[in-house]
Amino acid sequence: MNNYFQFKKFTIYQDQCAMKVTEIACIQGAWCELPEDAQTILDIGCGTGLLSLMIAQKNKNVRIDAVEIDSSSYNQAKHNIENSAFKHQIHCIHSDIKNHLPNDVYDFIICNPPFFEQQLKSLNKQKNTAWHSEQLTLKELVRIIHCLLKPSGSFCILLPIHRMEELNTFCAALNFFSIKTLAIRHSTQHPVTHQVSIFSKKIQACHEAVLSIKEDGKYTDDFTQLLGAYYLKL
Repeated sequence: MNNYFQFKKFTIYQDQCAMKVTEIACIQGAWCELPEDAQTILDIGCGTGLLSLMIAQKNKNVRIDAVEIDSSSYNQAKHNIENSAFKHQIHCIHSDIKNHLPNDVYDFIICNPPFFEQQLKSLNKQKNTAWHSEQLTLKELVRIIHCLLKPSGSFCILLPIHRMEELNTFCAALNFFSIKTLAIRHSTQHPVTHQVSIFSKKIQACHEAVLSIKEDGKYTDDFTQLLGAYYLKL
């Protein structure tokens, strides 16, 4: 695993982070669409700062609060952000999201949360924080989003496909509705493994799409079009 990941307009150093840059996280950052009038963004558990930087590159007039609980990851995200062209858009905050008290609620929230809950853990505490939702369960996360999001706002979340039913149940209880989804699979011959979803309190028809990352060993046209503004070799 490389200690850094070079994008077209910023660099992500990741040697101090348990949550490394992943292809599906890059897909989430490139795919998510902010409301047209969105100005304030919250990135919950920002890790390396990847999603905040991707959003800042695509949306020049937004202000982003990037919150991270792990001290090493926070320091790495802060370094990545401060050494980018988008540092004036992003405020990196070392805090537990449960204790985050902003001056106002947000127009849009993005999160790539820990994938696992009540499953076998590693001996590495930092990896457990990144990959297991012991400190913040999915149900707690949805409630926090509910408290920190404007009633007219929306949020984007990435999860393994087997946790989507659980997420939808928690969201429905708080009157959040799925308005856009992207199912992700390695190729057309592989099953869907993850899904990115955007939720809102505005009831509307949900736009559903599927993205295959590769075909015959090469990136698909859909993937190339989606990540072309970010990936150095596309």
